[in-house]
Amino acid sequence: MRILITITPRLYREVLALSIHRRRPDFDVLLAPPWPLDGRAERFEPHVLVQDADEAGLPPALPGGVLCRVQLLDTGRMDATIELDGTASEVHDVCLEDLFEVLEEAESLSQGDVG
Repeated sequence: MRILITITPRLYREVLALSIHRRRPDFDVLLAPPWPLDGRAERFEPHVLVQDADEAGLPPALPGGVLCRVQLLDTGRMDATIELDGTASEVHDVCLEDLFEVLEEAESLSQGDVG
């Protein structure tokens, strides 16, 4: 599964990527600064986008091939909006376990699993 992380600051991107790599080394993770993305990020064809909620310029709908979008909201604590399988939900005070649950669901979708 391919995951594109474009959140700011850069340290957050790097920490998330390291956490994902340690737990799921089989996932491909690409780090990129926020929009506009270079062509390399688009060619990566991610299944999951992890981005800032206020990232301007990204399309409101999920691009083809993207199964999940996680938008992080900086509200004094880390909240997130998650779009997955046609539904949107909000998670307050999101943690790494929440993110990994979403990644596992997206992986199931990418493999055509129903569950």
